[in-house]
Amino acid sequence: MNLSLYGYEGHWIAVDCGMSIRQDLPDNPLQIPSLATLTTLGIRPQALIITHGHEDHIGAVPWLWPHWGCPILATPLAAALLRSKFVEHGLASKAIQIVEPGEARESGPFALRYLPMTHSIPESCALLLATPGQRLLHTGDWKLDPQPLIGDPVDSALFRALAPVDLLVGDSTNAPQPGHSRSEGEVAKAMERYLSECQGRVVVSCFASNLARVLAIGRAAARCNRRLSLMGRSMERMVGIARGLGYLEDLPPLVPISDLGYLPPEEVLVIATGSQGEPQAALSRLAQGRHQHFELMPGDHVIFSAKAIPGNERYIERLQRNLLRLGVTIADENEHPQLHASGHPAQEELETLYRWVKPRRLLPVHGEAFHQQAHCDLAVSLGIEAPLIPLNGDMIRLESETLEREAHYPQSPYIIKRDGMVATPGSVPLGNAQTDPDSLNPDTLNSDTIEKP
Repeated sequence: MNLSLYGYEGHWIAVDCGMSIRQDLPDNPLQIPSLATLTTLGIRPQALIITHGHEDHIGAVPWLWPHWGCPILATPLAAALLRSKFVEHGLASKAIQIVEPGEARESGPFALRYLPMTHSIPESCALLLATPGQRLLHTGDWKLDPQPLIGDPVDSALFRALAPVDLLVGDSTNAPQPGHSRSEGEVAKAMERYLSECQGRVVVSCFASNLARVLAIGRAAARCNRRLSLMGRSMERMVGIARGLGYLEDLPPLVPISDLGYLPPEEVLVIATGSQGEPQAALSRLAQGRHQHFELMPGDHVIFSAKAIPGNERYIERLQRNLLRLGVTIADENEHPQLHASGHPAQEELETLYRWVKPRRLLPVHGEAFHQQAHCDLAVSLGIEAPLIPLNGDMIRLESETLEREAHYPQSPYIIKRDGMVATPGSVPLGNAQTDPDSLNPDTLNSDTIEKP
């Protein structure tokens, strides 16, 4: 989940508002941030700024935004995904304002600029936040991809022009990893090579939001003379929204799942949701023989073109055991790492960005404590101050010469079940969720990063 707040002289803005799926609880409920601390402190954001359209950055908006009623700024794809959510929840979407990557806006004393980044979803942006006394770079989720397939590589001149910044709030997800993350262009080539050697039908499971991966798989299918089909509501919805915005124009024609039985096995390729072992997702239904129109058989292949999110390992193992019982050949990140690329920067990319923007200080966010500590160690080696590792609920004060933890407020997230809202003790009740029950199905949700502070 992601919900950050920045305040200056009593004016507050929120950056992102995400959710996660609790696979460790019955019926896999959703978990979203609590409003209790904000209510106690009298904080009500005057704007909600969205960096990109992943569920762990926008998933909680329909539940929390009605308590704020503020403008929502988002790039076109994230705005379209939010509007879809608002329709499901019976909310008016007039507050959603489209900001093109590269645009500048203002909110009270904050001057904001959206800075285009490459990530595993199009239109991901870093934010430059400027007040009369400080300039802060909130990176969001990013990487430096020279071949992103959708969109342009990161413009180094744009970021060099920002230097120096007083504070960089930065993505730590892959900070322990040496080298450079793999490009989506490399994955596209590897996917085509692997598919060309496959016999039988092929199912590729990836995050629905990774439109570059969907496009790469579609192109590889066409070159290997396979017909393409989509499985899973979130996949169908994401592809539909992306096409409406002009993305995926060269994706091959789609074949309905119900028609695949008429095709020879060597001509079938399905892109399915469920790479994290979600029980209700398409791939789990296939592994259990519960799909109405499609059945896996010996000789078929299943490719996991996604990284295992920490905490999901045992669910993925259970899913793969079920697939192996069907005689299916599995390819995942362990044996075929070239079939996936992370959306987050490894150490070389972190060093490159920091040479561009020359931050005075780092606040490491995202990932677990050891990711953040590795990020701090790297920053210090580059001459950047990294005085603290933040925790959920920290209030941190940035002054001209200091970055200090001012207070800590323990957090008790909300848990959302299929029949509405269950609030943890001491939190602010949100009432029942006004939404189609299908929208709480994990098959309609997509998350692409580990759960982050």
